[in-house]
Order: sequence, then C-alpha cells, then structure tokens
Amino acid sequence: MDSQILQAVEIALSGTADAALKQQAYDFIEQIKTTQEGYTSCVDILVKQGNTLNEQFKFFIYQVIDENIQKLSADELYKLSDTLFECLKREDVNTPVYLKNKLAGTLGNLFCFVYLEVRPSFLKDLLSMSEESSLLTDYYTRIILAIHSEIGDKFISRSRKVQERNVSLKDKIRVTDMASLVANWKSILNAGATKDTSDAAATATTSDVLNNTLKIVGSYIEWMDITLFVSEPAFINCIFQYLTKPYQRITTCSTLIEIISKKMQPANKLELLSLLNLTSVINSILQGDDDDLEFAESIAKLVNQIGLELIIVLEGNPSLEGGEINRQIINLWPFIFNFLGHEYDDVTQQVFPFISQYLLACKKFQSIVSIELLSNLLNKIIIKMKYDDDTDGRDEDEDNEEFIEVRSKLKNFQDTIAVLKPDLYLEAIPVVINESLKEDGNNDWRRIELGLYELGNFADSLRNNLINLPKHTISSSEPFLLFQDFLVKLVNSNFIINIDHPKIQLEFFELIVRHYSFLNNNQALTLRTLEIFTSPLGLFNQSEKVRLRSWYLFFRFVKLTKPRLSKSEVNFIENTLKKVQPLLVIKAILPTNDEDGAVVVEDIFNNQLYLFETMGLLISLGSSEVDSKLKLIDLIFQPLFRNLEECVEASQAGGASNMNLIALQAHHLLMAIGTFARGYDYDYNNKYSQEIVSKIDTAASIVIFTLLNFVKFEKIRDASRFAFARFIPILGKDINNHLSKLVSLILSSNDLKYNELTDFLGFLGQIVHKFKADDNIYQLLNDLISPLFDKIFNMLKFNGENNDFDNIPDIQRDKNSLKKSFMNLLSTMILNHNSSLLVSQTNKQKFPQVVDSLFEFAYDLSDPTVSRAAIIQLVNFILIMGKGRIEDPEDSMGTALPPIEGMEDYLMNKSISVCFELPFQNGGGFDIKDAQFRIIAQEIATLLKTYHKVKGDEFLSVLSTYLTNMGLSQELMNDFGTNLVKSDQREFKKYFITFVTQLKS
Repeated sequence: MDSQILQAVEIALSGTADAALKQQAYDFIEQIKTTQEGYTSCVDILVKQGNTLNEQFKFFIYQVIDENIQKLSADELYKLSDTLFECLKREDVNTPVYLKNKLAGTLGNLFCFVYLEVRPSFLKDLLSMSEESSLLTDYYTRIILAIHSEIGDKFISRSRKVQERNVSLKDKIRVTDMASLVANWKSILNAGATKDTSDAAATATTSDVLNNTLKIVGSYIEWMDITLFVSEPAFINCIFQYLTKPYQRITTCSTLIEIISKKMQPANKLELLSLLNLTSVINSILQGDDDDLEFAESIAKLVNQIGLELIIVLEGNPSLEGGEINRQIINLWPFIFNFLGHEYDDVTQQVFPFISQYLLACKKFQSIVSIELLSNLLNKIIIKMKYDDDTDGRDEDEDNEEFIEVRSKLKNFQDTIAVLKPDLYLEAIPVVINESLKEDGNNDWRRIELGLYELGNFADSLRNNLINLPKHTISSSEPFLLFQDFLVKLVNSNFIINIDHPKIQLEFFELIVRHYSFLNNNQALTLRTLEIFTSPLGLFNQSEKVRLRSWYLFFRFVKLTKPRLSKSEVNFIENTLKKVQPLLVIKAILPTNDEDGAVVVEDIFNNQLYLFETMGLLISLGSSEVDSKLKLIDLIFQPLFRNLEECVEASQAGGASNMNLIALQAHHLLMAIGTFARGYDYDYNNKYSQEIVSKIDTAASIVIFTLLNFVKFEKIRDASRFAFARFIPILGKDINNHLSKLVSLILSSNDLKYNELTDFLGFLGQIVHKFKADDNIYQLLNDLISPLFDKIFNMLKFNGENNDFDNIPDIQRDKNSLKKSFMNLLSTMILNHNSSLLVSQTNKQKFPQVVDSLFEFAYDLSDPTVSRAAIIQLVNFILIMGKGRIEDPEDSMGTALPPIEGMEDYLMNKSISVCFELPFQNGGGFDIKDAQFRIIAQEIATLLKTYHKVKGDEFLSVLSTYLTNMGLSQELMNDFGTNLVKSDQREFKKYFITFVTQLKS
C-alpha cells in the first residue's frame, strides 16, 4: 500500500505522465484521503521516511491527516499528536515556509480535537518543546497562529456546533494556559528587542519568529484579557521598540491596531489610548527621513485607527465629550495632515476613514469643531486635488484612475465642510478658482485644471444647496452670481483656447455643457461657446479623444440651449456648417479581428452621427426664411445622395469583391440622413413648410431606392427603417407615398432575423399610433396585417432544420422578445382604436390564430414575462371584443363590422380555462411564492374581474359550471363567486392569490 501511494503521488505530480494514467492516480489519491487504510499508511510513511520524503508528498500526507482527524478515536488522536510532535523534532531548518505552515495548520486542527479531553497538556508540551531550539520556536509560533485561525478568526464562517466548541476551547486556554503563553511571548519579544534583526547575522527564522509573535499578540488580544498584555509598561515599550526595526515594524503597526481595536467600554478604551500615548511614539518615529512606502502606509493605518477609536469612544459615551478625548483628537491632526499631504495617494487614502468619521461627528458634537482645523483641512484637501508635477495628464493609466477615485473622496470631504461651515467654504473655493483661472501668463495646465474642477464643484454645491440658502434666493444669491461671473470669464477668456492640453479642453467643454442653463439667456455667450466648439480646440482637436467627445458635447449643448438664431445671424449657421463639412464626410471601415478573435471597430461613424443631428437641429432653429434653410439642407443632403448613388451603381455593376464594404457605406449614409432628420425634428413647434417636407420626401424616395438595391443586407433594412421612423414627424401623412414600399420590401426578405422582425413591429406600432385616424394608413395596415402575422407565426414555429433551436438559449430569448413585440403591437392597435384591423374582412380569417397564440403564450411559463403579457392582452381583447364584436366607439371602422361568429363563447371558455389551469398545470411550474408568478396570478384575477364586468351573470353561470366540473366544493365555489362579485380589483387580487395558495397546498 505504501509503495502504491508513493507511486500515485509521483504520477499525479508528473508533468509528463499519460493523461489517463494521471486520472487513475487522482482517483486513487482521493480514495486514500477518505479511507482508514489510506490514513494509516500515510502516517506510517511519515514516521518511517519523514526526513527523506519530497516536499510535495509530505504536503499530501498532511492533507490526508487533516481529512481524517475528525474521524479518529480518542486513542488514535493522542497517538497522532505524539507522532506529529516527534515529527516536529525531526524537522529540517531548510523546510520551505509553505510546508512549515501546512504542518502548523494540521497541528492547529488537531488541537481542536484533543485539548479539552484527549491531551489537555497540548499547549504545555508545545511550549516546553519550543525551548529546545530556534527552529522549534519558529514552529511553535506558527502553530499558535494556526490555533487562533481555527478558534478565534472572526472572518471565518463556522457552524453553531463548531462555535460552541471554540468557546469551550477559549475558556480553557484562559484558565489553564494563557498566563504561561503570554509570559513566553513576552520573553521572545524581550529577547528579540536586543538583537539587530536587520543584520545579516540575524537569520530568517529569527525574523519570522518575531513577526509571528507580534501577530500572535495582535490576534489573541481580541479574545483574551487585555491586562495580560498592557498591565506591564515594559511589555508595551518592548512592542514599541519594534517600530524601529525594519523587518518587524510593519507587523508591529498591525499588532498595535489590533490592540487599540479591541472591543471595550468607551471609558476603558479612552484610558487605554491615554496609556499607550501612541501619538508621542509615532512622532518620534516620523522625525527622520524614511522612504519606505509600505511602512508609511502602515503608520498611516495606525494613525487612522487611533482616530476611529476616539470617534467610537465619543459616540459610545457622549458624556466624555471635551477634555481628554478632545486633546487626543487635536494631537492626532498633525499626523493626519502629514499623511494627507503625502506624495503617494496609497498613503493618503489610509487616513480617509478617520477624516470621514470626524466630519460626520462634527455634526453631532460641537466641541470637536475647530474653524482653524477645518480651514487647514480644506486647504490640504484642495492642494491634494491638484495633479502631481510629474503627471502629464494625457495617459489614461491606472495611476490616473486611482487619482480620480482619490479626488472624488476628497470632494466628498470638501462638500461636508461646506455643509458644516458654509462661510469657510465660500471664502476658500472662489479664491482657488480665481487664482487658477486668471490670465497672468502662467499657463500651467495643473493649476488651470484645478480651477476648472473646483468651478464644477462650486456649481454642484449651489445646485445641491450645500450652503443651506433659502431655496427661493439661490438664483439671486451672491455665490450664484459669483459662479455666473466665473463662467462668463471662462467662456470669454483667451487662455482656454491657447492651452493645448486635452484634459483642460475636455473639462472646459464638459463644464459648459453641464451648466448650460447659466448661458441660456445670454445669446452672445452662446455664440461664443459655439465658436469655441467649432475651433481647433473642439471639433477639430488633434487629440482623437477630445475631438470625438466634443462632437457629442457639441450636440448636447445645442440640443439643451436650443439657440434661437435671428435672421441677422443666419450666416453664423452657414459658416458653422461649412466649417464642419469636412467632418461630415463618411468613410465606412469594415470591422476586423484582433489576435484573440475579438471584433475591433475602428469606425468613427457613430460619433459623426452627433454632428449630423446637431446640424439638423441648428438649421431647424435658425431663421424662419425657408430659402436659407433649403440651401443649408442641400449642403448636408447632396453629398450624401451622391455617395448613395455611387454605392447603388457599384452594387449594380456586379461582381464587386468589396460588396460588404459598399453595403456598410450605404448603411452609414442612410443612418446619417435619418439622424439629420431627427435633428431637424426639433424645429420650433414642428411647423414644417411644404418646401421642407418636399426635401424630406425626396430623401425618403432615395432611401427606398437604396433599399431596393440592397434589400438582402440586414444592415440596410435596419437603416431604412431607422430613417423612416425619423421622417414620420416631418412628412406626416405624406409618408404613405413610401411606406407601403418599405414594408413590402422588408417583409419580402427571406432572411429576416428574430430581432429584426421584433424591431420592425415596434416601428409599425409607431405608425399605428401616429396615424391612428388616417384612412390611407389604415388601409395600408389592413393589407399588411395578414402577411405580417403569417411571417411572425412561421418564424415562431420554425425550430431549426433539425429541431435544434430548443438547445440554443439566444434563439429562445429572441423568440420570446418577438412574442412580446407582437403583443405590444396588438395592444397599440387596441389602445389607438384600431382593433378593427384584426377582424376586418381582409384579416378576420387570421384572427382565430391570433387569439389562440395568446392562449398558447399564456400557458408557456418558460418566460413568465411572456405569459403575463399574454394575459394582459386577453384583458384588452375582452374589454373591446368580449361580446363578440368591436365595442370601441372611437374605432370608426369597427362599428360597421358584423359580430364574429363563435368568438364570444370561445373567448369566454378559453379564458376561464386558462385562469384555472395555468396556476395548477402539471409539472408544478407555477410557483405562487415566486414574485413573477404572483404577478401572473394578479393578472389572472384582473382577467376574471374584467370578464364579470363585461358579461355579468352570463359569465358567472359559465364559471359556475366550469368550477363544478372541476370538482370544487359548493362552499368554496360560493366563496369564490362572492369575492369575485363584491370585492374591488385590488382585494380580489389578494383573494385569488390566497385561493391558489390554499388549493395548491
């Protein structure tokens, strides 16, 4: 057996072994771990060959022991403890750390099972053995730490049984061994304090022992009597000495943090902090120069924790406010300021928790509020918000991201100070802004960037009224007027245009757009801003990041301000358009794949669309003279039309190898035309002259012509539909001239995707809503409904060539989206008084299939949202057609239609069936406890109430017959009927859920 185990581990660890053989080895190893025979063999191997075993095999044996400890009898546990203690004595100084820790962990695990009854002398034996050599002392400290991990680590989740066991173990340690353990730890630390552990003569083992002992003190103090550690000043002073030792000082900081974090009564905690007098100790340490960043972070954490503990003391016992606690808080602040000004943000962030808690405490305890202190803090915050001198601000690297995060936290502190002391805030921030933005020849981008950042913060503080002004006075207040002055000064300044730095440029545009409302009533400032946008600073910036972002911000600014440009300013729009025209040249680029196969799109087209929409918006907002608008529209449209014509000619030539690129170019052009129309849709009051409508009508004809030549390309069909959706508000009823061609071309496509048809149904819903009273559009839709529904039902029915769609989640999701879009279209028809489209002479043959589809969708619980939507549409159908004919007085076409034969009874019987079969259908898919299914149940209740409202006693009679056949008791049936008739809709929903719950249970 021993040789088999050795061989199996060798094979498992081999990098060249056959895969099948390796799997056999793994299976055998797992079997070894779980059997008594495997455990016994492994222990025997450890005893006989311990010193000759390789490291990996030793580690495996410790794993096997760990797996079996809880299965052993008392005798076996005692024998195992003897065995492992003997193994400790034979350990080699060259054993790697991970193996030392594994053995220590195994002994820590074993301790939990033997200390209470099997081997109460475990710790005494361990302590005695540790004195035999420095190596055993090293193992001793590791085992003591492992014991804490098993019984005292508060971050490890444990079962109640294990928790109770650990309480007993701790209690026994306190009573039996704690005093001798602490004495031993003191001895180790006292002995180490006199040694120079940074000297080459100091071995790694000695350094590890000292660090582990410090960790032990920090760990055990959480659940031990603190007086054992702090009653002797000599012991605390000994720990303090390690703050000066390079290899122990970081661990010492962690230990001190654990000591002062121990849960205590507020008065006792304050006494402990006074006793330790850590500020004096830290002050002596920080006197010299030290470039150890990790130690600086550790000291900052310690200072932060001191501050947090003082705040906890204050909040735990407000009667302690003043006196000693205030003195300690004040003594702490020089260190906080020191770390707040540290050149490394990693150090600075360590004191953020205390700053945050202190500022919150200032709202509760006035005695700790100091104007001088808050003023110094605000100044330090502002200085820290400035970019470092060694940062160029151009790279978006991790350091920059970290600075942004730090700055955000600093802003929160600054805002809190504004709330606490508005006068202090209003005195400091404007000075910073003014100094940063003044034109004195100092164009240091960092200084200017800080001013822009603080100007944005200043505006936010006014918007959120952090300074607590009466709301009705904010817009006339001095701070508000001061901000306006700053903004005007900024827009009119020359240095903004002259500074070639992307961060300044971006922040300027972001700031202006964010606070556009301040410029709304100032036409001159608006025009000045538009000029800056269209300068090399903005739309033509050399930095691609700034350039593309400014295209979007330009659009946002124009959309938000909607500048009403007078007749005299029409040349401004024309000049702007001519200036921007080079940016409106579209050149499609096909996506590529990177080395990992991911799609890479280098096309800037999506950004260009913002420019097209902005141009449409500007032209629509300009002079009311139609001729000038037509001229400007031509400047946009003619290049696009010519390019589309070239694309069509290229496609008709045939054999083009780059057909996909041509189609993509055509797609971009169509999208640009539609996006321009969307921008023009912002025209004041949407009063379009016939000449403007004619221009868009021409564009619609060109879109149809393009679609006709590229109809097999999905992207062209999408772009055509997109453009038409944007033409509708402008063309109005004139859209009918082109709409039938668009619809027939799209529906005739043989390769429609589910998502494409889904989007197309949304487009048709828009048509129904927009033209609900237009007879021509009604006739178009009437001719369209049956073939459209055929297309929908065929696509939903199709399940792949080999019925493989069931196993493709994406397709099932797309099918469900199509179902919901189909039902949304039905809802749009009903709500817009066009229900008659469904039952007209042209479409009435298709109507039964529509109704059946709703019941089919309702029964399918694979997507509860589809089931719910189907029931909602049934409610709509019942309200309009529940009596067998259209009963919507606003549906002009419906009143003339005859009743639908058989529909009244069919709809009622099927609706009753779905109401009671769906919640109780076989398979138990309907879980009334699930929120989604409870919502479905509520919709079913609405369906029942609606039917009773429409059909009254006739419905009750049919329902009674159904429930009787279902086997419902007369008493329960009477109760159900009473609630259905007398309860309002809200009450009946609750009743129905209770009804279903009781019957299902």
